[in-house]
Amino acid sequence: MTETVEYRITDFDCPTCASNLERALKRAEGVEDAEVHYTTGRVELEYDDGVADPESFERTISNQGYTARPR
Repeated sequence: MTETVEYRITDFDCPTCASNLERALKRAEGVEDAEVHYTTGRVELEYDDGVADPESFERTISNQGYTARPR
């Protein structure tokens, strides 16, 4: 089943950083859609909860060098 999760990212340096994070999240297993908004620091993910879970996305975000706070 498709679920949605949102995060707040507070440590973006530039729009390119947001774009790189979006690409990494879109490649993550189970992600159906990812949108990263540089100006608001908001990340929205739609994912298949039978394949992935929010903790895996938090690890992906952390591996990219950012801190995710659930919204």
